[in-house]
Amino acid sequence: MAVEEKNSPTGAAMTNTGILVPSSQQSLPEWWTKTQKFFSRENTITPTFGYFRLLFGTQPGKTDIALIVIGTIAGIGAGIPFPLLGILFGELVDDLNSSTCSTTQAPPGGYQAAITTKVLQVIYVSILNFVCMYIHTGCWSMVGERLVRRLRTKYFHSLLRQEIAFTDTLPSGDVTSRLVSDIEVIQAGTSEKVGLFIGTISYFVAAYIVAFLKVATIAAMLMSVVPIYFLMAFGGGHYIKKYSGRISTHINAATSIVSSSLSHMSIVHAFNANARLEALFAQHLVSARMDALKKAITHSIQFGMLYFVAYASNALAFWQGSRMIADLAEGKPSKVSVGAVYTVIFVLLDASFVLSQMAPFMHIFASAASAGDRLMTTIKRQSAIDGTSSEGDSTISLASEEIELQDVTFNYPARPEVPVLQGVSFKIPPNKHTAIVGTSGSGKSTVVALLERLYDPITGCVRVGNRDLKEINVRHLRGSIGLVQQEPNLLDRSILENIAHGLVSSSQEKHKHLLPTLLGPSLSELTEKIRQGASEDEAVTEQGDVVREIVNLTRHAATLSNAIDFINALPDGLATRVGSSGAELSGGQKQRIALARALIRDPPVLLLDEATAALDSTSERLIQAALNKVSENVTTVSIAHRLATAKDADNIIVMQKGRVMEQGTHMDLVARDGVYAGMVRLQNIGKFSSSSSIMTESTQVDANIDRSLTTDTLLNKEEKLSLEQGVLDEKEKPAQLYMPEEADSLPTEPENEKEKPKQTLWATMKGSFPLIRPNILLISLGLITSIMIGVSYTGEAVIFGHTVGSLSVCRGGPSIRSSGMLFGLLFFILAIVKFAAVIVNGAAFGWAAEKTLYRTRVLSLRSLLRQPLEWHNADGRTPGLLVALVTSDASALSSLTGTTIGVLFSTVANLFAGVILSHVIAWRIAVVLLATLPVLLASGVLRLRVMAQYQKKHQKAYAKATAITVESVDNIKSIAAFSLEQEAYSVFNRSLKAPYKSNMKSVLHGNFWLSLAYSISTLVYALAYWWGSQQILAGMYTQVQFFIVLPALLFSTQSCGQMFALVPDISKARIAASNIVDLLSIKHEGDEEYDKTGSKASAKHTDPRFNMLEDKPRDVEAQLITTTPPSFPTKGMGVQFRNVHFRYPSRPNQPALDDLSINISPGQFCALVGPSGSGKSTTFALLEKFYNPASGSIIIDGVDITKQSGAAFRDTIALVPQENVMFEGTVAFNIGLGARPDVEATQEEIEEACRLANIHDTIAALPDGYNTVCSQDGKQFSGGQRQRLSIARALVRKPRLLLLDESTSALDVESEKHVQDALAKVARKTTIVAIAHRLNTIHRADRIFMIEGGRCVDQGTHAELVERCESYRANVIHQSLDA
Repeated sequence: MAVEEKNSPTGAAMTNTGILVPSSQQSLPEWWTKTQKFFSRENTITPTFGYFRLLFGTQPGKTDIALIVIGTIAGIGAGIPFPLLGILFGELVDDLNSSTCSTTQAPPGGYQAAITTKVLQVIYVSILNFVCMYIHTGCWSMVGERLVRRLRTKYFHSLLRQEIAFTDTLPSGDVTSRLVSDIEVIQAGTSEKVGLFIGTISYFVAAYIVAFLKVATIAAMLMSVVPIYFLMAFGGGHYIKKYSGRISTHINAATSIVSSSLSHMSIVHAFNANARLEALFAQHLVSARMDALKKAITHSIQFGMLYFVAYASNALAFWQGSRMIADLAEGKPSKVSVGAVYTVIFVLLDASFVLSQMAPFMHIFASAASAGDRLMTTIKRQSAIDGTSSEGDSTISLASEEIELQDVTFNYPARPEVPVLQGVSFKIPPNKHTAIVGTSGSGKSTVVALLERLYDPITGCVRVGNRDLKEINVRHLRGSIGLVQQEPNLLDRSILENIAHGLVSSSQEKHKHLLPTLLGPSLSELTEKIRQGASEDEAVTEQGDVVREIVNLTRHAATLSNAIDFINALPDGLATRVGSSGAELSGGQKQRIALARALIRDPPVLLLDEATAALDSTSERLIQAALNKVSENVTTVSIAHRLATAKDADNIIVMQKGRVMEQGTHMDLVARDGVYAGMVRLQNIGKFSSSSSIMTESTQVDANIDRSLTTDTLLNKEEKLSLEQGVLDEKEKPAQLYMPEEADSLPTEPENEKEKPKQTLWATMKGSFPLIRPNILLISLGLITSIMIGVSYTGEAVIFGHTVGSLSVCRGGPSIRSSGMLFGLLFFILAIVKFAAVIVNGAAFGWAAEKTLYRTRVLSLRSLLRQPLEWHNADGRTPGLLVALVTSDASALSSLTGTTIGVLFSTVANLFAGVILSHVIAWRIAVVLLATLPVLLASGVLRLRVMAQYQKKHQKAYAKATAITVESVDNIKSIAAFSLEQEAYSVFNRSLKAPYKSNMKSVLHGNFWLSLAYSISTLVYALAYWWGSQQILAGMYTQVQFFIVLPALLFSTQSCGQMFALVPDISKARIAASNIVDLLSIKHEGDEEYDKTGSKASAKHTDPRFNMLEDKPRDVEAQLITTTPPSFPTKGMGVQFRNVHFRYPSRPNQPALDDLSINISPGQFCALVGPSGSGKSTTFALLEKFYNPASGSIIIDGVDITKQSGAAFRDTIALVPQENVMFEGTVAFNIGLGARPDVEATQEEIEEACRLANIHDTIAALPDGYNTVCSQDGKQFSGGQRQRLSIARALVRKPRLLLLDESTSALDVESEKHVQDALAKVARKTTIVAIAHRLNTIHRADRIFMIEGGRCVDQGTHAELVERCESYRANVIHQSLDA
């Protein structure tokens, strides 16, 4: 069924394959299509024209063409009025010259009439200028807004089309950087500034045309310097682009650190890793600073040369003009008048001044082109496996086809030198259950990825029936498969939408009619109404029968996956949002939702990659029974480390090191006594003495399961108890589980944020000053040179006034020639001075800006990493949004110490110098003109306020779209596996519509005031000539005085207009400063350690490794292997829970722990077992003091931590979370993060920890060994390898208390045995507390605590619990391979 997006932001229709077909392209003229192709060909266009590729290479529609054409014409028109003024002023000079040189008394009325006529003409020109400017700024602002919207959609759609291999090699944080930093740069370079630039070029061209018409000789001389202008502009642009690319590389790496840190705040707090992550972040920033300084110097040289050439040209013009006027004064034949020479000098002087303003625009456009190239590289990239393509066979059915791997070899693109599969061949018979088992990293999950065609084999092939997988349409193939991944990924939607995602590309004909509703806003609107208080039945009825059918299918799938009861227990039920990557749900809950998503499509092929690894045994048993029922006629491929879940498979394939070692049934493989039999011996819990009782129990359990399934109730009594009490599943809301100790001292969101008064301008400036203060010397140097630059305009006016006065034919020829040479020389000297001042100014402000940017980013990250998770999850904050604080906002704030503040101060200096000089020279003229200044400033202030509101709305509006894109890339495997490209694209498009409409209104409103601010200056010209002429005619002032005051004041007012062009940047900096000051002003426990500049004051962290604000921070990763860590502890911690009650702040009516009391002696190995949601992980959260209990005591080594401030005890506690996390950095760095805060692990200690975790050999086999760089989340490692790395990170801490949350769930039996042996070694000196569903991992524990309903219902050894605890014995039976 074809699905169209009628109002797609790109003006495009989307076919049922998900391909964008721009509707506007179908009717565009052929010449325009050819133009687009021309500018899209990178090989035929030099880098200079990259900007045109940006404008025309993104398939603009008819509206965009019209806006570009109208905006260009209006921009050209806006450049014409000022040369016309030059003609009028030249004629006025001739009139004034005639009146002052005339020997007869002329009637004043004649001169006054001529002046009045010319003043009226100036007013008409001003009105024309306003109209043209408003049109071109409005048109180009809309062009920029529409362009970045197209780029957003095209970039997002291209990312969705790419094969997984591409995203695997994508640097972490790259997507955020593209959508935040690059999009902002592009918008700045394709909006109203383009119109202003076109107006400048038009002005320049028109000025030369007028000059040639008036005095061709002087115009021709000055024309020769035009190539120098363009050489400097484009040559400088080339180097600026070069340095921008280098800077982008470094900043992307730094952004990756920020992104990964903010995405995994629980681990950051648990290991106190913020200082180390901050140090690595700072190291990347330092690498970018030298290139940034080179870029600033290049830009200042470019800018200075433009000024030099402009003033040197004026010196030449004055000199040649004086010679011509001297010839005229001496009576030699000449058609040149004083007014004509004045017109040429005036328009070319002003044109040179305006052309000098091109440099900032060229810098902006070059940066935009560079950013556009980076986006277009991805947009134009052809995907090797396009999940949205219509190519391939869409008719083949997988229901009865055999699947076969034939001699498959494969390497992951991120690690091409590491073989993953080596000559793998086996068959998967239809409608049978095939299980794949083996060691971690043996290639099991890779097989699943190849079956889904997330990757293609390097050699060999995967066949379905007699067809190569490459011949089958990708979307059809994936729509026929239900996948449950080892680490289930959910999108930030409701539970209903996440489960319904399984229907989007379903190959079942009965689901086809649901597609339009699934892609539309109906489900989102439904869940929003339920969250607002409507009943589910009412909301569903309002949406219609199709939505009701989807809801019914969703509930049925949730029932099969044992998720329906915990969903019903949630306040919003199916409408509950799962949060970013499912952060609002536990691991077990996410796995059940993912299973429901796979089952809802009723697939002919089911791929289960550790589908029940995060579930307790009871839930696993119930789900396994449900899967057995639904998979009777389904081809099932399962991957399992828990062999009990694979023993009933029709065929078991054993893999090791990328090869198939053996295959057969469970009994056959055990009989062979090979690899599989060894795995069974390692994993089997063992036989019990009373076999009859065990068999009886097994029969009873099976009967209970059957009875549960027939009544559609898939919960046992323990789970019902947990749900009735509202206990969270499994990890008890992991997004808030690992929260730092500051949570209690930091107010909650409503108190700290929503009720906090808005920062005033003074408070913002005061809060920003500590960030700027260390660079005060550089800023002072920059301010001095800015003042010199500003005053130089006044000096130019003085030279100009005397020059015009000296050209009067009333003087003799020799006097005119000598004056021309003198003032020409003065202009040349001014050119040299300004050239030097501009270079020093650019270098000083550039270096100051980079140092401020470095400091701001480091302090912003430091503050973010210190905030509790409750803060991170409140008020809609996501990692993507918070990254912008460190990237975009910090960059915007740094502009206050860069070129923006430099231009602002030079403008103010120009204004003051011009006003003072004018009052000294001719106060009667100046005082009248000065009255116009408030009007200019008022229009600028209104523009500032409008743009400030616009920037704030724009930032917030598009933040959601950015978050959607980042989330989609982070979960790209799930999106590809379930062919959710269309759904994600639809959600993305809907997120853009409202902000686009709002922003367009703000743009049109704001540009009115910008145009007014620019155009008022021409009215000042009119007033100046009218009043000045009257004063000259009255004999109050001379021509020299008038022509000094006139340019002095007009340059000042014109500079005000240029200053208002910087209003968007100032507005953005104002908002950014407010955001950052707000962030840095949040106070909580530990703030006393920092002074106002962000430097550590406490003795504990005076080590320069942790003072990241120094100019040259040291190599952080190298430091991780230099300091000797402490020896292993000699004694473990004693732990006691005494009558502990606890409820999560987000769910105060649902108890998590209810009178929990347990006692763990020092050095014991203890385990917590029980059903999902019983409160096991909550005990870890309280042990780490992420929360304080409502009542009761938690005693560690005799100290009640609930009554102690701080969390120093956490330094000797190590946590291995269920969801293993890797950060951007080397393997050594990631493991070294586990070391105690005040020490660093040596290389030997890191390797020893890896040997204990059985990961050393794997790391050593990598080409770079321990220097191998981990991508974000460590996606180049398998799940089991990441788990072993997490264990190594914990062991390198030398903990006295080791907390293991399902720490071996992803390990193969051999690795699990090695880890168990390692834990046995350290257990003598360390207290170990483990949460486990695999009972074989804890059956040797000194004490096992049975946790149910938030309390301890039983405790004892394994043997004791088997004898007396029914639920424990049932779990043992289920996991036993002997049963």
